[in-house]
Amino acid sequence: MLHHHQHPDAILPDDISFLDEILSQLLTERRLGRDCEDAELVAARLISLFQSGVHDRDMLRNMATPGVGGRILR
Repeated sequence: MLHHHQHPDAILPDDISFLDEILSQLLTERRLGRDCEDAELVAARLISLFQSGVHDRDMLRNMATPGVGGRILR
C-alpha cells in the first residue's frame, strides 16, 4: 500500500476525491465548465498547492482561485 510518508508527492485516491470536490465547488461558484481553460488552471493550481503541502480545504479554495470578481487572474 502506498503511503504519503513514503511518497510525499503522491496523490492518493482519497486525495483525488477531496480535490475533485473542491474543484467542483469552485467551478460551480464561478459558473465555469470543466472543459474550459480557466477550469484547467484551477485544477492545476489545486494539485500544485496540495503537493506543496496545503491540505486545508479553505486554504485550497482561497489560494486556488486568485482573482477579482470571480475571474481567474493569469
